[in-house]
Amino acid sequence: MLWVTRTKPHVDRCASAWLIKRFIDKDAKFEFISGEDSIPDDAIAFTLPNAKIKPVERKKTTYDVLVEKYQVQDFCALGIGKFVHDFEIDAEEDASKVKFKETLGLCYVLKGLEKTSKTDKETVQKALIVLDALYETLRNK
Repeated sequence: MLWVTRTKPHVDRCASAWLIKRFIDKDAKFEFISGEDSIPDDAIAFTLPNAKIKPVERKKTTYDVLVEKYQVQDFCALGIGKFVHDFEIDAEEDASKVKFKETLGLCYVLKGLEKTSKTDKETVQKALIVLDALYETLRNK
């Protein structure tokens, strides 16, 4: 299935793409559009103005919404979601307010991927590797 989101993915959108690819739609393909572009008819949109799957202001990340909608119950995937929620919602992206020690490392790496990638697809490909590694570390704790 084709999934579309905004250009320049950072923490929540990178983590959401990973969750989609690993737990919701293993054959997912991602495209990136501006917030003003129309959503293609054959696509599932996330984190776009007219998308059904998007964050709930100060309450839920897109990752949280995906977990609920698709009933993801994997313990380690839920743990990654806690880190994303901690940074995006609880701390409001303020490094001094995060609760979990893993949060800042993960979120700084995900934010940095966009700066070190030539395309949005490359950013997400790198994020998949980072999040797979984190997942395996959490799984083997």
